[in-house]
Amino acid sequence: MYRRRLIVFLLIVAGVTLACAVRLAGLQLGRGDEFRAKADKVLTHGQLLPAARGTIYDRRNHQLAAEVSSWDFCLDYNMLTDQPQYLAQQVRRLARVQKPRGALSQPELEQAEALYRQRVQRTWQLAQEITGWPRNRLSQAVDDAVDRTEQIRRRVGPVKGESELVIVPGLEDAAAQRLRNCLDEMMGASVLRSHKRQDFAGRLACHVIGLTTPVSAGERQAAVEATSRSADASAWLNEYLSGDLSGKSGVEKLCEDRLRGRRGYLRQRRTGETIEEIPAQSGQDVHLTLDIELEKILSDVLNPPEAPEPVTGSIVVIDVPTGEVLAMVSLPDYDLGNYVQDFPRLAADEKYLPLINRSVAARYPPGSTNKVLGALAALSCGAITPATSFTCYGCLDPAKPNELRCTGRHGSLSLQTAIQHSCNVYFYNVGRLVGLERFEGFLEQVNYGQRPGCLLPEERPGLLPNPASAGRGEAIQMGIGQGALAVTPLHVANAMATIAREGEFRTPVIVQELAGLQQRRALNIPPSALAAVKEGMRLVVNSSGGTAYSYAHDDEIEISGKTGTAQTSPLRVDSNGNGRIDADDQIVRQGDTAWFAGYAPSRQPRIAFAIVVEYTAEHGGKACGPLARHVAHACKKLGYLD
Repeated sequence: MYRRRLIVFLLIVAGVTLACAVRLAGLQLGRGDEFRAKADKVLTHGQLLPAARGTIYDRRNHQLAAEVSSWDFCLDYNMLTDQPQYLAQQVRRLARVQKPRGALSQPELEQAEALYRQRVQRTWQLAQEITGWPRNRLSQAVDDAVDRTEQIRRRVGPVKGESELVIVPGLEDAAAQRLRNCLDEMMGASVLRSHKRQDFAGRLACHVIGLTTPVSAGERQAAVEATSRSADASAWLNEYLSGDLSGKSGVEKLCEDRLRGRRGYLRQRRTGETIEEIPAQSGQDVHLTLDIELEKILSDVLNPPEAPEPVTGSIVVIDVPTGEVLAMVSLPDYDLGNYVQDFPRLAADEKYLPLINRSVAARYPPGSTNKVLGALAALSCGAITPATSFTCYGCLDPAKPNELRCTGRHGSLSLQTAIQHSCNVYFYNVGRLVGLERFEGFLEQVNYGQRPGCLLPEERPGLLPNPASAGRGEAIQMGIGQGALAVTPLHVANAMATIAREGEFRTPVIVQELAGLQQRRALNIPPSALAAVKEGMRLVVNSSGGTAYSYAHDDEIEISGKTGTAQTSPLRVDSNGNGRIDADDQIVRQGDTAWFAGYAPSRQPRIAFAIVVEYTAEHGGKACGPLARHVAHACKKLGYLD
C-alpha cells in the first residue's frame, strides 16, 4: 500500500516536473528573445545625446550665429503628468520634514499634500515672474516637453533624466541665479547648464542669417516619413522631437540639414554598463560670402542715423569674378536676438514691412536700369547697331505729345548717348523693334523670369509679361522697364555682374559650401554690343549730361552704371477692415522707386551692385547716385577693388 502511494506520488512529481521542463523549454526556445528584451527594457535606460548646431560665419570668419553656454529651467516629468506614485513620494517626503519618525496620520498626510499643491502653484508663479514667460506660453512648453519625452519613450523605452524636462531654455545667468535661489519654494524644479543659439550680428544681415524656432507638427511628421523610407536602422535619430529647433528662414533654413547635425544614442544597464552607443554628430559650420563689416557700412549709408524717417530699400553687392554676394542690405531690419519679443510689433507693421528681405523677396519695376538689357537684346538679335539713331521730340509720336513721353527733348541720339541721357523715346523704339517674345527671351537668360539663384528660401522669381495676354504696347513699356515687369534687387545686381564679366552669366552665391551648385552660361552677346553698352554706362556717371554725373561721379574710382526711376503704385493698408486692399483704403506711403545699378571700376570691374530706395520723391540719380560712391569706397577700403 505504502509502496503504491509512493509510486503514484513520484509519478505525479515526475509529471509536474516534466510539464515544467516542457514549459520552460518552450519559453526559453520559443519566447526567450521576447522575455530577454522585456527584461532589458526594465533593467536598462536609454538616453538621446544632443548634437550641437553648426556655426554660421561671414567670409572673414566672424561668428554670426553659434551655440553658446546658457541655463535651462526644468521640471519633473512625473509632476507634470500627475503620476500617483510621485505624488505619494513627495507628500511623504514633505510630511517627514515635520515628523522624521513614527507613523504618519491621515491628517498629517493631508496637510503635507496641501503644502505640495501650494508649492506646485508657487512653482508656476515664480517661473512666470523670473523668466517673463506668460502662463499660456509655459503651458505650451510643458505640453511640448511631455510630448517629447513620450516620443522618446516610444523609441527607446525608459528615459534617463525624466526628472529634468526643459521648460524654459536659454536663460541668462541672472535669471538662472534667481531661479536657483527659489528652488526651495518650488516643486520638481531644477536649473541646469545648457546651450542656446546666439546671434552675434544683431540687426545686420538678419534676413540672410535667418531664424531658428521650434519645429511644427508638420515638420516632425515629414521627418518621420523620411525615416520610414530609409534603410538605415539608426535613421530615426534624424527625426525631430517636440521642442527641437529648426531653421525657419534665411541660411538657417537653407542649410538646415548641414547645420543641424545628428543626435546620438546611449543605452546603459542600471549598473552603468554601456550596451549600445551611437555618438552624436555635431552640425557642420557654414561660411557666408557676406562681409559683415561691409554690411554694416552700407546699412548706415542707406539709412543714416540722422534720417528724419526710416529709409526702406536695398543694396546688393556682388563680386564680379566669382558671383559671390558681398553685401545684401535690406531695410528696415530687426534684431534677431529679440525676434520673439518683437514679433507682434514687427508683424503688425504694415507701413514699413520689416520682416521682408527686400533684396530677394521684394519685386519692383526695374525702370531705366532695364534699358541696358534692352539695348543688349536689340544688338544681339540685330534689331539695331551701335550706330543706330532715333530722334527724340519729347515723346514717341509728335502727333501724340501727351503719350509715351520722355524726360526731355533730346533730338537725334545714338545708342551710347541714349544710355547716357536715359532717353525714353530711344528705348521705346528699341522695345518696339525687339518685340515682346525676343525681349523676354533675352531677359530669361539673366533669370529675370526665374529666381535669381542664390538659393535663399525667400527669393522670388521675377515677373515677365504674359505674351498671350500682353497688349501691343507691352514691349515698348519693357524698353523703359515699366509695364508688367518686376524684379528683385538681386536680379538687377546680377545682371550688372553679367555685363561686367563680358556676358558670362553666373547665379549668385551666398553660402561658400554651396558654391558647387552655381550655374554658369555664356549669353553669346557680340563683343561690339557689350563694348557699346558698357561705354554708355560709363558716360552715365563720368560725362557731363549723364543722369548720374552730378551724384555718382568720383575722381578716385570710375563707376559705370544706370539710373532708374520707376512709377510705383501707392502703398495702402486695409484701413476699412474688409480683408482686402482696395481703392478706398488709406495710403500710407507713395512715391517712385529709385534705382542705381552698375559696377566698378569701369575698366576692370571687380564689384557689381544694385541700389533701391522705395517711395521717394527723388529720381534715381539723386536718391541713389551718392550711395553708389559710398559702395565703391567701402569696397575699396575692404580690399574688394584690388
